[in-house]
Amino acid sequence: MAASPHDDGMAEIVISSLTLETRCPPFLLRQYGGFWIPEPFLPGVAAAHTQFKPRPSDVLLASFPKSGTTWLKALAFAILNRVKHPPRQPDHPLRRCNPHDCVKYLEWVDQGDVLEALPSPRVLATHIPYTLLPARVTAVDGGSGGRIVYICRDPKDALVSMWFFTKKKLADEAYTIEEAFELFCDGRAFYGPQWHHVAGYWEASRKAAGGCAIPQVRRHAP
Repeated sequence: MAASPHDDGMAEIVISSLTLETRCPPFLLRQYGGFWIPEPFLPGVAAAHTQFKPRPSDVLLASFPKSGTTWLKALAFAILNRVKHPPRQPDHPLRRCNPHDCVKYLEWVDQGDVLEALPSPRVLATHIPYTLLPARVTAVDGGSGGRIVYICRDPKDALVSMWFFTKKKLADEAYTIEEAFELFCDGRAFYGPQWHHVAGYWEASRKAAGGCAIPQVRRHAP
């Protein structure tokens, strides 16, 4: 896998200098490296480049938002911890906690020490596009040696799910599906364009010998 060309730049990024998109609530988006990144998460993306220390045993769950991330987190956590936490265990962490509490995001700010303290093998998650991942994660030589599992979803289903998510956050503020559709088709969505996000991981998986496993979710089970 090719190293990220953004490692040096991410450390010195000036968020206010990046192109701003204000029509994609509930976040302001900033364009960086060809993608629209939610402004609150840009410091975390930069921190991942400067602070994150990958391990050969890491499993990184990558996805475009609203593509089955929560389901994949629960599944991966249950598999990875099936000896320590048998599925029928009454106090299984997934019975008590949200999957997002069990599997941490790489780009959330101020959790470098939290990630470092996790025992190996770690299962982590990210919405960061492949081309913006730290070089230590993607490099063939001298990289982490860990695995990336990417999950994708039919774009129209991801759009609808994203719209419902946004509507819940906005309460009574107007935001129509037509508005969301036009912006999505223009690539203006959280971590969008969606098709470039998917293509980045797909191309990496084709070039790497067993580097990425890419299950695809076509639709949610009823």
